[in-house]
Amino acid sequence: MEKILSDWNHYNSELRHHFTNRDRDQALPIMNKAIELFKQFLFATNGLNQELHSIEECKLKPVNVLERLEFVTSRPGLFQSYKQLAELFAEQEKQYARKTALNHAKNKRPD
Repeated sequence: MEKILSDWNHYNSELRHHFTNRDRDQALPIMNKAIELFKQFLFATNGLNQELHSIEECKLKPVNVLERLEFVTSRPGLFQSYKQLAELFAEQEKQYARKTALNHAKNKRPD
C-alpha cells in the first residue's frame, strides 16, 4: 500500500502543478496513470485481484465510486476530475485505515 500511496503523492503534486498552470496536455497522461493507480489501490485494499473481480465486488469503497470514476475517466483533462480523483484516494485511504485499525484492535482483544 505504501508504494501505491507514494506514487499517488508524486502524481498528485505533478497534477496540482499542471492544473494550476492550466496545462491540460501535460496533465492528461499523468491523470490516466493516476486513474489506473486508484483502481489498483481499490482492489488491493479489498484483497481482490483486479483481473478477476469487478468494482461492485469490493466491500471497502467510496460512496458512488462507479459514477465518480466514470466521470473522472470520461473527462480526465478537467480540473474537476482531478479533484474528484483526489477525493476518491482520500476516502479509500480512510476506509482502509479504519479497516486496519479495527482488525488490529480485534486481534489484540483476549478471547
